[in-house]
Amino acid sequence: MKGCHHCYQPIDGHYTIGYATLCPNCGKSLHSCFNCRFYSPGSYHDCAEGVEEAIIDKVSANYCEHFMLGENPSERKKKKADAKAKAEAFFTI
Repeated sequence: MKGCHHCYQPIDGHYTIGYATLCPNCGKSLHSCFNCRFYSPGSYHDCAEGVEEAIIDKVSANYCEHFMLGENPSERKKKKADAKAKAEAFFTI
């Protein structure tokens, strides 16, 4: 389920996210790097989509044309923990 990075409020995947769209629960901008499925800390400009111009403020609204609402942060953390556990189990004797 897709959701807000700030308050973990689930957001319907069919909900249209514009540049000025705010979360109905917390009122923070949904069109930001932290809410984007391509946000990838450590990648070039912290984006898996290879954007040309760096966006300094990852929390506030921006005009990135590659934006797509990502998964709920709690789901991302769970998947990351599961992947880490599988990797550790693979190397455990």
